[in-house]
Amino acid sequence: MQMSTPTAVFALAKIQPPRLRQGLIERPALEQSLQRALQQNRLTLLIAPAGYGKTAALTRQIELLADDCALAWISADEDDQLQRFLGCLTMALQPFDLPWRVSPQALGTLALASGGVRAVADEIVNALALAQVRRGLIIVDDAHRITDPAIFELLQAVLARLPEPWGVAIASRNEPPLPSLARWRAGGELAEFRQFDLRFSENEVDALIDHVGGAAAGLSSQQLLQRTDGWAAGLRLSLTAAAADRRLPGAGIATQRHLFDYMASEVLDDMPADLRRFLLRCSVLPELTASRCAHVSQMPQAALLLDEVERRGLFVSVLDAAELTLRLHDLFRDFLEDRLQREYPDEWPQLLRRAADNEPDLVRAVSCLIRAGAWDEAGRLLEAQAQALLMRGAAPELEQMLAQFPAAEFEARPGLHLARGLAAFTSLDFDQLVVSMQAASAGFIGQGRDQAAALAQAYACIGLENTGRLDEALAGLAVLREREIDPADLAFVCFASAWGNYAQARTELVAGHVGAMLDALEQQRDPQVWDRCFFLSLMTGLPGMRAQLERFAHGAMRLTADRPSQLRAGAMHTKAWLAFSQADLDGAAQFLARADDDCRWLGRPRILMTENWMAHTIIDAIRGDRERSLEAAQQNRHDLEQKALPANRLSHEYEEIFTHIRACWILGEDAMLRERESALARLGNDYEWMAADDDRQFSRALVAILDGRLVDARDLLATLELDVERSCFYPATQARLTLAFVECRLGRIDAAAASLRPWLAAARAGGDIGGALLCGPAVLRALADADWRDRLDAADCRLLDRLAATFPPRRPHAMPASDASRPPVVRDDPLLATLSARELEVLERMAAGDSNKLIARRFDLSPHTVKRHVANILDKLDARSRGEAAARWRR
Repeated sequence: MQMSTPTAVFALAKIQPPRLRQGLIERPALEQSLQRALQQNRLTLLIAPAGYGKTAALTRQIELLADDCALAWISADEDDQLQRFLGCLTMALQPFDLPWRVSPQALGTLALASGGVRAVADEIVNALALAQVRRGLIIVDDAHRITDPAIFELLQAVLARLPEPWGVAIASRNEPPLPSLARWRAGGELAEFRQFDLRFSENEVDALIDHVGGAAAGLSSQQLLQRTDGWAAGLRLSLTAAAADRRLPGAGIATQRHLFDYMASEVLDDMPADLRRFLLRCSVLPELTASRCAHVSQMPQAALLLDEVERRGLFVSVLDAAELTLRLHDLFRDFLEDRLQREYPDEWPQLLRRAADNEPDLVRAVSCLIRAGAWDEAGRLLEAQAQALLMRGAAPELEQMLAQFPAAEFEARPGLHLARGLAAFTSLDFDQLVVSMQAASAGFIGQGRDQAAALAQAYACIGLENTGRLDEALAGLAVLREREIDPADLAFVCFASAWGNYAQARTELVAGHVGAMLDALEQQRDPQVWDRCFFLSLMTGLPGMRAQLERFAHGAMRLTADRPSQLRAGAMHTKAWLAFSQADLDGAAQFLARADDDCRWLGRPRILMTENWMAHTIIDAIRGDRERSLEAAQQNRHDLEQKALPANRLSHEYEEIFTHIRACWILGEDAMLRERESALARLGNDYEWMAADDDRQFSRALVAILDGRLVDARDLLATLELDVERSCFYPATQARLTLAFVECRLGRIDAAAASLRPWLAAARAGGDIGGALLCGPAVLRALADADWRDRLDAADCRLLDRLAATFPPRRPHAMPASDASRPPVVRDDPLLATLSARELEVLERMAAGDSNKLIARRFDLSPHTVKRHVANILDKLDARSRGEAAARWRR
């Protein structure tokens, strides 16, 4: 069986509201009350058992909405987790062009962070507040299906701050677990419609009987009410049966469920054979369209039969879609599926397999295959889609689908181990990464899939590098490099090899592996292949790496263009450090600001933020922005201590602390430096990389300088002034220049000059000079002012003086002060000064009254990019609307 590959996070039918059905009678009392509630209340609840017409009541209200009312409809499913629900909500809101500050696709990623649900709610509320609508409604139908408590936590947080033009309606069989319901009820902000409110009155039953006519005309409305208690589903079945001159059930039917099944049997058995078989076979589909029904039922007259189902009104909703799309009522689908399995048990698995064909919703497709026991097909589907799911922040959905496999079925399928390993890599769970990828590799080898095994082995080696097994990792990677491997996989093998050698401080080998990685990557046009290797900026300054990093940044930008992505953020971090390497602080700040925009837009994923926080900790400290530097260090520390899994923390905590220590040195935060040095001294484990002991030694040297123990500092620094960098952020350069400073303080000018001359010669030959800035302003000024006489030549002294002068007075972090292209009004307004040059151009056109489309056409940008610029402008100016931002520009 050939099946298409699902690509959507969810089926679009989930956000298509039903259309008003022909023949629905008017119910003035209910409709007027419900209309008033939807127009005025924060929250409207419709709570009643199945079949009481909750969806139908809302559908009629949709038809009555004013043209300027925004509607976002979501039909909930049992499979919905928070990330999937967010995808539905943001897609349903897409027509209203909300100015998102975070990519709607990244809200699921943002939700995974500490306090993430609250942060996501804030983003939604801010976007809704800026919508240009008179009234907006968010409707969640079938909310009783939701099992993820995080969705109700989100709804609670959104409702608590819901902007005035918006309201929410929830239809459910039971009361949603929202903690503030009692308070909203007491404050008059909640409207409720329960079973009593939704049941049909005698007059409405009379109207139903008149509408059906025929044999039903002789029925007594009182008799029907007594039998059904105004239950809409029971009334419809009773009237359908009566119209067909079928026997009505007596009072002995015990429950509504039994009543429905009894009467549905009467209706189903009275259908033409083709229509009956068609309905039974198609009950496995969540929504019915002619093409999908024809494929599943294998009945060529499917389109005609679907029209007949719609004409008969057999417990279906007609969705607001371009082609005829029906959704079976839960009661009816459950009944039909039960009959299908009892009458045609042999057809059941094959029908589910066919339902998975052409299903765009991956969760639904996998669910169908698993219900059919089609473990191989489900496993292959997840293996093929795992990387794409993780790139769009759908790790929880991937884990949810993996959890549906019984242990024995899971263990037998290496593709599922690969998918779980990829999820572990995204969350930096290195222990699970090793276990899953080694199992995947063994399974692939058993299947003869050597290429897939090689990729799994490379990922396992990344895990080994981070779990104290460096030698084993490098040996495994050496074997892989000797094999014939697809270039896409070879690129990742070389990436892992570069990091393995970095971890062992054999940094003279890193550039060769990165070069081989790029040779392989440059044969690929798939951004996903490049995206595996995005994390390279910490290698700035290593031997031979400048050209390779420039090459990587160029290739990454060529593939990503103007769309935010993990790969583009990695390229921006790399560009920031390349600018820093030349002591170009303004350039470094500009690229880092662009990386910030992408990180925020992508929901600040942890795998990006470690790199981002470390860059801000150092670069902002050198730029004199104490607050932002220390804030980044604190966020990095909190993330590692509160969110990181054990292997990640054990292998890399030393790096986070040492980066913080170096920022404290630059900023003159002596007490904090001492506290962090004590914390670093207490660390030490088999997971740490080779640079950890050098970092501890360097930190002791800095404390010795603070204590005035200069001889101790000299002895500690003497073994750290290497000719090549062995770790991130130029420790060898900083050690060499700091040692020269100590030697000067000890009166040993000749020794200081001897330390400086090799580095100065390399700098004059075009080497990196930015690392010297990590010595801090006091050290560099002391070196620049020292009496070198003929020990250093004039060019060397000028370079030292230039570096010492690099440190600015305290200034805003958002944009470099040297941006002379800004008009005077921008330099006079501190908030406008935070905007980039492009954002200023967009704001100027907003003030002129241009729409997003006109702005996109004027600057040759995509509409997506313009919307992102508008969101950034509103965010940076703390503006609540486009008009408020434009007014600031005009002033």
